[in-house]
Amino acid sequence: MIIISIFGGLGNQMFQYACGKALASKLGVELKLDISFLADKSLRENFTVRDFELDIFNITEKTANLTEVRDFVPNLWSCNNIDLLKYKILRLIKANHYYFEKQKFLFEPKIEQVKKNSYVYGYFQTEKYFQNVKSELIQAFTLKNKPDEQNKKLICQMGTENAVSIHIRRGDYHNSPFKLLEMNYYQQAINLITEKVLNPKFYIFSNDYNWASENFAALNIDKTILTHNKADRSYMDMILMSHCKHNICANSSFSWWGAWLNQNSSKIVITPKQWFKNEEYTESTYDLIPEDWLKI
Repeated sequence: MIIISIFGGLGNQMFQYACGKALASKLGVELKLDISFLADKSLRENFTVRDFELDIFNITEKTANLTEVRDFVPNLWSCNNIDLLKYKILRLIKANHYYFEKQKFLFEPKIEQVKKNSYVYGYFQTEKYFQNVKSELIQAFTLKNKPDEQNKKLICQMGTENAVSIHIRRGDYHNSPFKLLEMNYYQQAINLITEKVLNPKFYIFSNDYNWASENFAALNIDKTILTHNKADRSYMDMILMSHCKHNICANSSFSWWGAWLNQNSSKIVITPKQWFKNEEYTESTYDLIPEDWLKI
């Protein structure tokens, strides 16, 4: 068995699941999902409470029960000194059955050394962890329930056009390490698409509709700003992105997955080269962006 820790938003949860799926497939063992971190809704400083979101997909793996999880890790948010001591002893005993990612975004070859009956924790934000099970993941990340009529019509419409998704992530990025992408990035990406794609139709997705409306209003392009998938339906934006023929991504795992799930064999995917405000972090995202995507 492999137990993979699931945490963060939908995009992060998909990366973690994908890595766990690849490991379990390679080892020929069962994969279980540790969602105990998501289930703990206690308030913590500088922490956003998230829900388990993978249940929208056709994922058949079971969640690990607390007994299975606690065989590896205690509840680190509420444990006392005795529990921490037990945990440290347990870590020594099971040292070869833990894998904790050391660097986000960069592929760590040591993942290949993971053994059966291990606990795995990390972000695993590069397809290098799971490219070998891509077909299985494409199937797993299909919706369990059919889209509603409005989204179903959009999917059909996108299939008849040279549909291009544009994802804008702002809002929560104002107070985060992530760079706020401005119009110069989107204008360059749109220019590149219009040079290569005949009659593109741009579909704009954003968590800041006002900014998107104000900044894209003057652009002389065929465009639609989509605003109907909110709250517990926001995942449908990712699904719609995946049905576009080409993708302009934000520095976000959400649009990364929308582009990765796009099955157009001749797709053009554009992504920002710099994801973080601190330019020194740019090299750390080298493995995050697939080789055939365009970086600007």
